[in-house]
Amino acid sequence: METRFYMHLGFPAAARVLARLYYSPDAPHCIEVTFDLGGDHAPVVWTLGRELLRDGVSGPAGMGDVQIGPTDLHSRTLILRLHSPDGTAAFSLPGQALDDFLRRTAKAVPYGREAEVPGFLADLDRALASMLAEPR
Repeated sequence: METRFYMHLGFPAAARVLARLYYSPDAPHCIEVTFDLGGDHAPVVWTLGRELLRDGVSGPAGMGDVQIGPTDLHSRTLILRLHSPDGTAAFSLPGQALDDFLRRTAKAVPYGREAEVPGFLADLDRALASMLAEPR
């Protein structure tokens, strides 16, 4: 999905940012978001939890580096805050567009059935073994 996010630069200034959301059943828990900042800036890629984004459509969700939620109780606009060692970025985005995208991901892999994706558990075992391996 491709949509426009608004990056908040300080009240009331905001800049439009093109954001591409990508979902692959091969990584069923993740949504990759690529922010095209334009100009000489390289695209910025964040990998976010699919359930975190789903929860953020209806209410505040997330702790730490990623937080998302509606701007208020009656709004369909969401605020996404990303924290990194380099700073914090806040984006507003259309909640309906994100909700529609997440519904399409659920058709590909229903929530709660991610472990049934062929090869997912074997890939997870390999990744965990690699992370836990003794350094050479």
